[in-house]
Amino acid sequence: MQKKELIYDDAQIKYGLRLASIITIDADGSPSGYIAWYNHSSNLSKIRALKPALKNDRYGVQRMEMLAIYFAIADNLRHIRRIAAGQRRKNLIVNIRSDSKTSIEQLQGTSEVRDSLMRRICTAIRKLLDRITHRTVFNHLERAKNIAGLLLEQRRRKEEERKMSYRYEKKMYTTSQFGRIASVPSAIATA
Repeated sequence: MQKKELIYDDAQIKYGLRLASIITIDADGSPSGYIAWYNHSSNLSKIRALKPALKNDRYGVQRMEMLAIYFAIADNLRHIRRIAAGQRRKNLIVNIRSDSKTSIEQLQGTSEVRDSLMRRICTAIRKLLDRITHRTVFNHLERAKNIAGLLLEQRRRKEEERKMSYRYEKKMYTTSQFGRIASVPSAIATA
């Protein structure tokens, strides 16, 4: 019996000769405590704030990546079931993508999970996957192509801009000894 090969390209997944419906979800985690996912089929996304990983923690970044995958699946279960209910056959493939190669390999079973907390997260992910009767595929993708990672990067930039703006305003509008608002320096006012 010949094994059917799974061929993946960005536009669609072909399983044998039949075309399958696909739900692609990107997930990404940040050691600063944020995780994000982006569902390509529904164009929905979510950023969550979690407890940040400890600094210099050996598995902190990988834990956040695993948690991002967990929440991506958990938050999209309803959407997956709704699309699956509209399918005549069970040709639905759930494609979970992350830029963490280690996390993907651990979920595929090709790499060992060495951390006890990550082992618990993997077990929770597998329990979620048991609730999905359709094929689930984990794929690695480049950081630049991960929409969830781009969402996290955009959020980080906005926070930095907000902090810079606050520091600038605080510096420019500090009160003097006499309780008056300091004036704008002449070099800035004439620019």
